[in-house]
Amino acid sequence: MRIDFELVKTILLVFLVSLSLLLTFGIWTYQGDYESSSSSSATDAELNGEEETKKNLVQPSQIVMHDGNALLGFSDSQDELEVFQDISQWALYDFDIIPEDEDIEIDESSHVIELIFPTSIPASLINEVFTTDDSMLYDSKFKRVYIYADENQSSQQVIFKNREQDGISIRASVQNLTQVVEYYNRLSLVYDLIPFLEVELANNSSVYITEGEVNIAGKQFRYETIDPETTNFRTIFFRRPSTIVNTRNAEGNQVLGDNQREVVLNGYAMEYTNFYPSENQQEEQESSFERTANTGDFLISSSIEYINSHKGWLTGQGIQYRLFNLSEVSNKVDYRMVLENYPVFSRGNEGLSMMSVMYKNLDEYQYVRPLVQLTKPYDRGQTDLMSGQELYDYLHQTNRISFNQIIDIQLGYRMEQQGQVFDFIPTWCIQTYAGWEYITTEANAVTQGGETNAMGPN
Repeated sequence: MRIDFELVKTILLVFLVSLSLLLTFGIWTYQGDYESSSSSSATDAELNGEEETKKNLVQPSQIVMHDGNALLGFSDSQDELEVFQDISQWALYDFDIIPEDEDIEIDESSHVIELIFPTSIPASLINEVFTTDDSMLYDSKFKRVYIYADENQSSQQVIFKNREQDGISIRASVQNLTQVVEYYNRLSLVYDLIPFLEVELANNSSVYITEGEVNIAGKQFRYETIDPETTNFRTIFFRRPSTIVNTRNAEGNQVLGDNQREVVLNGYAMEYTNFYPSENQQEEQESSFERTANTGDFLISSSIEYINSHKGWLTGQGIQYRLFNLSEVSNKVDYRMVLENYPVFSRGNEGLSMMSVMYKNLDEYQYVRPLVQLTKPYDRGQTDLMSGQELYDYLHQTNRISFNQIIDIQLGYRMEQQGQVFDFIPTWCIQTYAGWEYITTEANAVTQGGETNAMGPN
């Protein structure tokens, strides 16, 4: 039988062409071996950080003692952590609303421990931050807590003060008031307490600053960066990393994006935006909101859960994060970096020293955070800053800033990159209605102090 070689070649050619078309189609339609998720924040990739709790994140930014006419604070801010840990274990009971016609006063005979929080805290968190019975059922807020160390104080032994006009303040009793009195009397024996000044500010509130010299040392840190090019990083924010497109924005920053989300890289910080929250995620968030029934509590609970989902708290070496600002108007919550219990600020790029989560339609809409892990610390010398009294006098005399525009004063660190290290330089930080500003911005690396007329915006 004669074989028709032309027919064989034709069949073979058709087979090869068909195989080529199938391979080409497979390449075009390949999406990568990634798990699709109904959640707007993709899968369970991690940043190798830690998880955090409300109890660790919601803490006072300052603790002071009222001893008659004297106002005392801690020379070492880290001592406040130990004191608050003790206070949070005191058993509180018999919660009640303070009637509007009852004043909250600290008179010359009062012995009071005052806790100052950096932002108004939902009262629903009292049960999680303090030790309480089941009588704390009130929906309110508080920014300051007054604990009266007086055995003759039959009521209002603990007051959760709401600073808002017409806001509801809450009172409670302490189970062992004698223990509180003894603890108060022992504070000056155990800790180094120093005089503080009360400074009245523009927003009908006040802050406390150390009266004398400042005791705070600078530090330097080596660091490791988080690589945004890795699949692990991209899977946190994108459901299908294979569809990500790399571009540049008008400022020259790298932008990672698909048709629903984007991550803008700004130096060692990033800003994630989710333009289209998924329906499934929104249903989950609505269920979470119904459980809390409080916008502030929802924002705190959801943001902590979100950051925990990818272990995003890059802590250690004295670095922690604290709840710093909570806005129910913009649906935004900020967690600021603190070093040895002092707040950290980063000019021009707040994402270096703060994590912020903003919500829209009950879903994570924007997320700002650092992309750097601080590793080995190096001690620096003592600071050469103005004393609290000198700062107070300077702010009243300078024409660089109107005193009636100041709404907060913090002793903390400014964070600056210097080659292979980040400098944490002790600085007086002033908040006005325009934002945070530094005193002594011209500080050099030797004294870490600066010109008393130097000021710069943050």
